[in-house]
Amino acid sequence: MPNSSSTTHSLQWRRTKIVATLGPASQEPSQIEKLLKAGVNVVRLNMSHGSHDQHRSLFKQVRTVSAKLGLHVAILMDLCGPKIRVGRFVDGSITLKGRQTVIVTTRNIKGAPGLIPSQYKKLHREVKPGHRILLDDGKLELQVVSIKAQDISCRVIYGGELRDHKGMNLPDSSLSVPAFTAKDKEDARLAIELGADLLALSFVRTTKDIVSLDRFLKRQNNPIPIIAKIEKPEAVEDIDAILRHAYGIMVARGDLGIELPAERVPIIQSELIQKARQAHRPVIVATQMLESMIQSARPTRAEVGDVANAATSAADAVMLSAETASGQYPLKAVQTMDRTLREMEYFQWQQGQFGNLLLSKQASETQPLRYAVAHAVSTLAKDLKLQGIIIPTRSGTTAQIIAADRPTAPCMGVCSNEAICRRLSLHWGIVPVHTPEKEIRDWHELSSCIAKRYRLTRTGNTLLLVSGFNDDPRLNEPVMKLMQLQ
Repeated sequence: MPNSSSTTHSLQWRRTKIVATLGPASQEPSQIEKLLKAGVNVVRLNMSHGSHDQHRSLFKQVRTVSAKLGLHVAILMDLCGPKIRVGRFVDGSITLKGRQTVIVTTRNIKGAPGLIPSQYKKLHREVKPGHRILLDDGKLELQVVSIKAQDISCRVIYGGELRDHKGMNLPDSSLSVPAFTAKDKEDARLAIELGADLLALSFVRTTKDIVSLDRFLKRQNNPIPIIAKIEKPEAVEDIDAILRHAYGIMVARGDLGIELPAERVPIIQSELIQKARQAHRPVIVATQMLESMIQSARPTRAEVGDVANAATSAADAVMLSAETASGQYPLKAVQTMDRTLREMEYFQWQQGQFGNLLLSKQASETQPLRYAVAHAVSTLAKDLKLQGIIIPTRSGTTAQIIAADRPTAPCMGVCSNEAICRRLSLHWGIVPVHTPEKEIRDWHELSSCIAKRYRLTRTGNTLLLVSGFNDDPRLNEPVMKLMQLQ
């Protein structure tokens, strides 16, 4: 029988990580401290809003507060990418009515009733009759009828109010605009200057977009790990190649649900999580997770179910956007997400399994070794009821591989590099542990110290030490060692 008690249950450590976006509602040091104490693991700075000086200030505050609290908190800087928007209107907005004919133009003018300016200057060259133009997150829909010079004649399918600078989506059109824009280059330089832990690239279409950003970062001698935001149908089609080149992915369901039928998004989300795990890549589920909490102190039941489903699907992390950036209840939103995840994870732990079994579908010769070792670790954790898994790592690779199989025992990612410890804070189930290089000599002694520090031996004394994976598969020398602590 399911436990129907009103008591919230939780494990010592929450496995699914929380990403929270900072903004006007959460920019003061005291607010940031409350969010980190409530369980935020990764802080997101949205480069679509705010000045560079504002981001510098927020970045410094996060580093100062996390150091004060003794927490390893990663900072994810999210590039805005080529977000296509309408221009400005004479009166700030216009109203579109069904079956009305309107003109969308790339001319440099203000909009008026029946006239919609586009900020994307190649629009008239790249849309065709019959193509859809979706406006304001898909709430309004136009269909292209004809094109004459810079003016696109359209029929209104679904009308409503259209305000200045609302978004424009073109699900039927092949656009030439690059995913890595001139503004993104300036923002990426800022990320390099500040020492960002992760860099998210918006509107990725193919692996070429990832390669373009990666080459730019390498030319600056600072290869920040790249998170590819999956919000275009083309990215879903090219996901296997994208996972080979990106550090991780973000399932950005807002634009994805506009460009694809909304009913397909949950299926795509589930498939992307599984594929990311198979590739040992972290995956973040984002957009509208607790949307109503922007204005309400309580979430809807559907939103709680959405967060719970992400945990059940074994996503590495879930993300809050406007809920913490500009909402009225940023702290309550984080607390609600934390409680929901903990309740679901306690239930999964009782069942003896987090998420679905990870089955290898890779054809390369090196993948089976990684899968076999990770699966062996998970099996030992379950069969021996391990108190913890100690994972010494220099680059984070071994921790990534073990985390992808979602073992039941707590995973302690032990590293002498603080930057790697912060990066590991994104990965499912990994508790980053910073240890000075000089202390990494006697692993039995160090494991005993870690076990005492984190109270791993309250109900038993068996730990497993796993090490030896490398970014270069040729250097893989995996080692597993069972230790009985006194």
